[in-house]
Amino acid sequence: MGAQRSASDSVVGAEAYPYDPTLRLESQRGLDRLRCVADRALAADFFALYQAVERNTEAAILAEREQANRDEAERKQLAALATRALAGEFGSDEKKLAAHILEDERGRCATDLRTLREFRRALIQLKRER
Repeated sequence: MGAQRSASDSVVGAEAYPYDPTLRLESQRGLDRLRCVADRALAADFFALYQAVERNTEAAILAEREQANRDEAERKQLAALATRALAGEFGSDEKKLAAHILEDERGRCATDLRTLREFRRALIQLKRER
């Protein structure tokens, strides 16, 4: 793996972490550990692996955020559906179903996505049975 150059002509890659036999691996952190690897080809491979891990980590974080946003949007839609059902807008059977699935013993309505999805499935099943 050759040295890569950026627009500022600075060294990027394992070459930015030259081997130093006086350093101990245990005392180094992050990419500075490459300074403890005498085999520079191996150090370049480690650098490439580090870059891949960083890219994958960033992609995973982004995907997680996007999923959380989708889940929150779905939760809001289902909460609105549940509110309408509890108000009786869809009929008395739907209101009873919503109360049974969504309300606790104190009359508080569940707002978690799992319970709201369960309610949606039950509501669909109720409509199919008619």
